[in-house]
Amino acid sequence: MSDSFFNHSKIQVLKGVRADFAVEVLLTERLHKLGVSPFTAYINTVIDIVGKEVESSRTLFEETLEWVESEGLPNYVQGINDIFKRRFSFDPKDKVIGLDLLDFERIVIDVVKALTTEPSINLAKRSIRSLSLDDVNAALARSVPDINFDEVYLTSVVVEDGERKVFKSRRLAEDLFESLQHNEIPYYHGANAGVYSVAHSLEEHHLHSQLTLQDVSYLVIEIVPDFLI
Repeated sequence: MSDSFFNHSKIQVLKGVRADFAVEVLLTERLHKLGVSPFTAYINTVIDIVGKEVESSRTLFEETLEWVESEGLPNYVQGINDIFKRRFSFDPKDKVIGLDLLDFERIVIDVVKALTTEPSINLAKRSIRSLSLDDVNAALARSVPDINFDEVYLTSVVVEDGERKVFKSRRLAEDLFESLQHNEIPYYHGANAGVYSVAHSLEEHHLHSQLTLQDVSYLVIEIVPDFLI
C-alpha cells in the first residue's frame, strides 16, 4: 500500500468517512514529518499588533477543520496570525519550531482542496451506529479474509529510562470497538505503536507478517463508512 493518504484513491475513500477524521489523517501526515502535532500546536490571532492582545487561539486541527467545513481558503497575515506551542500566547519564545505560517497556510489549502473537490466529503455531523464487537470482527474479516484477526494486536510503547516498555496491547477489533463506542474513529499511526501477532510483545519476530500500522489505518478507513449513520 502507498504510504501517503494524499493520492486520488485514498482521498476518495477518506471522503466516505467523517470530515473530522479525514482532516486528522491528512493534517497529521503533513505535520508529523515536521515534528508538530495538530492537537498541541495553536494558531493564535491578535487584535492589537502593538500590545499583542490575542483574540483567538485554536489548535491546528480545529483551524483546518473549520476551513474544510466552510469550504473556504485561509489568507493569514504575518504579525496578526502565527503558530505557537501555547494557547493565547504571542510570545516569540513560544513559537513552534519547524513550521512557519505560510507553510501551514499551504497545508490547509491542500487539505481543503483535497476534501472539497467534487465529489466533496459529506460535512454532516455523522455518528457511529449501535455496534457489537462481533460486528467489528466481521467487518475486518470481510475486508481481509486471509488474516486471522484474533492474532492481530495493537501494541503501544512508552520509553522509561531509555527503555521501551509496553503501555497497552490488545486485539485490533477490541481497540477499534472501544473507540467506536465513544463515537470516535481512531487513526493509528506513529513510531510508538506497532502491529504484532503476540500480545504484550515487542520482539521483532513477533511483528505481524502481513499488516503494518499503516495497513491497519487504511483498513479502518475502508470499513468505518458502513458504521456511520
